[in-house]
This record gives sequence, C-alpha cells and structure tokens, in this order.
Amino acid sequence: MIECFIELSKLKHNCDVFGVATVQEEVGTRGAIVSTFQIEPDIGIAIDMGFGTTPELSKDDTMELGKGPGIGLGANIHPRIHERFIKVAKEYNIPYQLELSPGMSGTDAQSMQISQSGVATGVLSIPLRYMHTTVETVDMKDIKNAGKLLAYFISSLDDDDLEGFLCF
Repeated sequence: MIECFIELSKLKHNCDVFGVATVQEEVGTRGAIVSTFQIEPDIGIAIDMGFGTTPELSKDDTMELGKGPGIGLGANIHPRIHERFIKVAKEYNIPYQLELSPGMSGTDAQSMQISQSGVATGVLSIPLRYMHTTVETVDMKDIKNAGKLLAYFISSLDDDDLEGFLCF
C-alpha cells in the first residue's frame, strides 16, 4: 500500500483513495467486512500474499519470486478489473503473473465484493515463500511492482470505467 501511495503521489488521478490495513483476514475477513461497510467504495482491491514457489509445492499453485505480483482471476474478481490490471501492466512494462482462484479467493476481496449493494473487486498478490512461518521470504521488486501496478491502475480510471465496472 505504501509503495502504491508513493507512486500515486507522482501521478494525476481523479479518485478518492483509501488504504486500509485490515485484521482477522485468516479467520473470516472481519476487518474487511467492517471497513468496506463503512467506506462504501465503488472499487476494492485486496493486496495479499500468494504462495511462492518451493520444492514441496506444485508450480501450478504457486508464483515465482521476482517475476512480479500476481493478478487475481476468479470468483471474487471483477473481469474488467482483471483485464485493466493486465492492460496497465503491459502498457507500463510491469512484470506480472496470473493467480487463479477457481473458488473463493480466501482474501478480503470476498467480503468487499458482497458488502452493501456490492463492490467491484480485484486482487493483487505478492509472491511469498514459506507462508505462515518465521522465515517468510519475498522479493522487494515484487512489492515495488505491485505498488506501481496499483498506482497506474488507479490513475487510469475515469467515470466511464466506473460505469462499466458497476453495470457489468
């Protein structure tokens, strides 16, 4: 989030942007439920960690460290938000990976998506090796690229986009 705000401060945009650090994501996304209900956003982007490659995990279920953030695709992700992330990443040469979530994403996007009358959501994941251990490992380039991608995504939005996201 901080990397996004640093990059966003250099860009022109017409959005009111809220950054929220939530609690209890692992036990029911409780923080996302409360914050999304209070803010009532039009678009919600969950920034989360994704499983990084390790010898014991399938390459099909993981992302490589240093190859960019994962752009989520699945049940909790609005297809046009997913497409816009891809478009922005290509336009600005930001490396990215796809992170498939065929069911519920297991992220705060689940709660954002169904808050009040619904929120168009997306997910950006930072590859993380050894998740939920004392030796979690990330590549700082992935964090910086996730922030940059989110900032350029935000700066690319206009009123027509919002209408398209809300009326899809």
